[in-house]
This record gives sequence, structure tokens and C-alpha cells, in this order.
Amino acid sequence: MSHIDDADEIRSLAIGDVGQLFEDATFPTTTEEVLAEFADVEIVYPRESDPLRAILETSGHETYETKDELELAILNGVRRDAVGRPRYSDRGDSPHETDEHMRSQQSF
Repeated sequence: MSHIDDADEIRSLAIGDVGQLFEDATFPTTTEEVLAEFADVEIVYPRESDPLRAILETSGHETYETKDELELAILNGVRRDAVGRPRYSDRGDSPHETDEHMRSQQSF
């Protein structure tokens, strides 16, 4: 959820709630327009956070046709550790770590 830090007037938003930020936005929109309204937003994820400005500056996009496109640019722009452990999967063992019998019983 989002909140305002009284000392700094920074709006914080958890990475999973990014979509809520743009529910009332009009599309298409540009990076400049997004930052004019949301420059004070800090995207928070486990153990770290980044200003929305820094995230969007890495995306390389300048015009977003839809809310989904803007959200994707943000999710692609966050650091690797923002979305969990690198190379982690909850789908079980990877095929090269199992024997042939187990591999034949896994569904992908």
C-alpha cells in the first residue's frame, strides 16, 4: 500500500501495488507527464527502494500507450533483487538436477 512519509513528503508504494498508482491516469502518456505527477513516488521492495524517476529513466520508453505498458516499463526497470531471488523457481527441481525417471514425470 502507499503512504506518505511526513518528514520527506515521499509517497511509498510496494512493487506489487504499482498498478494502483495509474488507475486514474489518461493514456497515452509520456515519461515526462508521469513524472510531473508522480515524481515523489518511491517504489519499495524487500530491503530496498528506488525513486520512480530513476526506474523510468532506465526504461528507454518515452510514450506509454496503455497502463499495462507503463507498469511493464516499471517492472522491467527495477533492480534484479526487487522481484525475488535470481534464478529461483518454485516449480521444483530443474531437469538437470533430477534423474531421468523424475524428469519424465515432471510437467512443464
